[in-house]
Amino acid sequence: MTAQTGRTTSKWVAFLVDDSGGTLRNIPVDSINGVGLTYDEVGLTAFTDAIKGVLPAHPDCTITITGPFDTTASTGSHTVLSAIVGGTTPLSLDVQVGMRHAWESGEPQFGITSSAANGFLCTEYIPDVNAGKYSAKFRVFPGSVAPAWGTAAET
Repeated sequence: MTAQTGRTTSKWVAFLVDDSGGTLRNIPVDSINGVGLTYDEVGLTAFTDAIKGVLPAHPDCTITITGPFDTTASTGSHTVLSAIVGGTTPLSLDVQVGMRHAWESGEPQFGITSSAANGFLCTEYIPDVNAGKYSAKFRVFPGSVAPAWGTAAET
């Protein structure tokens, strides 16, 4: 096992999502934005309070990716994303962060393993064939548990 500490680069970050058949596919990406949870802030400040106070509400998780337009059978970005966009079946999603090498168990990862009630939905897929690129957006399935950071791969 190699060292699992230190800085890394985007070269060692992998984005995996279920295809339409439920198999996790490693999608080629150029950028991944929004990995983590954001909380709405409900203001609880009274006029006489010395400092502003907030109460975090329910978390939200929106992940956007961009990458090369690829039509490779089974594993290409277009092949996978065009088949899952707008779907209603929760998908497993896993962002794996390898530390100075390809990801391995014990290193940071963020995601969720799908079930009938948990997972992500692909809500947007926009290919730009002139540029040879795509963009896609993923949102958490309604009523799902929150995706989380961990060190074991999603399935």
